[in-house]
Amino acid sequence: MQQEKKDLSLKHLAHDLNNIFTRILTSIELLKHKSQSSENYSILLNNIESGTYLASEIIENAIGNSALTAKTRRVNINSIIQDVVRSFILQYGNRIKFSLTLEPKLKLINAKYTDIYRIIMNLTANAVEAINGAGSISITSRFISEKDCLLIEILDNGCGIEPDVIKHIFTDRFSTKPAENNSGIGLSIVKQLVESFGGSITVNSEKEAGTTFTITFPVAHSAKKKGKEIKKTILVAEDENLLRGLLSELLQTYNYTVLPASDGKEVLSLLENNKCDLIILDRKMPLMDGLECIAEIRKRQIAVPIILASGSQTENLEMLSFLKIDHILNKPYNFEEMLSVIEELIP
Repeated sequence: MQQEKKDLSLKHLAHDLNNIFTRILTSIELLKHKSQSSENYSILLNNIESGTYLASEIIENAIGNSALTAKTRRVNINSIIQDVVRSFILQYGNRIKFSLTLEPKLKLINAKYTDIYRIIMNLTANAVEAINGAGSISITSRFISEKDCLLIEILDNGCGIEPDVIKHIFTDRFSTKPAENNSGIGLSIVKQLVESFGGSITVNSEKEAGTTFTITFPVAHSAKKKGKEIKKTILVAEDENLLRGLLSELLQTYNYTVLPASDGKEVLSLLENNKCDLIILDRKMPLMDGLECIAEIRKRQIAVPIILASGSQTENLEMLSFLKIDHILNKPYNFEEMLSVIEELIP
């Protein structure tokens, strides 16, 4: 039974990664035939970039780093919907019309980015499969003030679902597909993921008329204190001058004070004369690397949240836990993720 679950999990992982890699490769192929001034050029580049981040995060979770890296964070679900739909338009836009009605400046939710992406991707993939030939898929998002939640609807005009099937649609391992074609994560897992973030999912369908999946998620509320906001100080340790400068500039844009350092010894020197609210440390630096520096910080009993920036997805979890590292940020940097983590650690 344990091996069967493992095999099923690997099958789901392979399915999601194949979807992402298909999107990346399709974008690369299209880029070969477009000029940089083309209207879709930046969209294709975004597909490649976001797909790479997503694949990296899925692999990272699968190999066991989720305890430190897969924390919930404030997620912009509109951005994920747009990202998913762009990839489907590349593959199916010639026969399926995709329409989005997304509420501007939609409130954020507390969730795991990869899980929300997989929810939207799999429900959209189901909608595509339900359409034979030409058809349409509509996705809407809006804030329901009386329930303080977000509502997402994914509607297709496909073949619909039989009443006797819809009763079991969220049952574990239930599928109407042959076993060899049943490689998605399944609606039972979609339901589990939605509910793990305090949400709900329902379905309405009419045979030969279409299907609507409705999802709700509670809104994420900012933990920021009332009153005058105190400017926070972040110490950024990165040995690459250009990257250190870019990180510093980005954080200053968000009203943080930045103390830059090029190695672990400089970090310790800065901490002797400066108080900081957060440290972002590169794993590999000259003179004294990130882990050595953190060990010395903890030895000096300096209580400060620490983010470790690492290019490796196989860090020693026991060592990281012992050093009380608050978060691992994998390279290449995802600045949106970085800012979300910072807000969690120093609200």
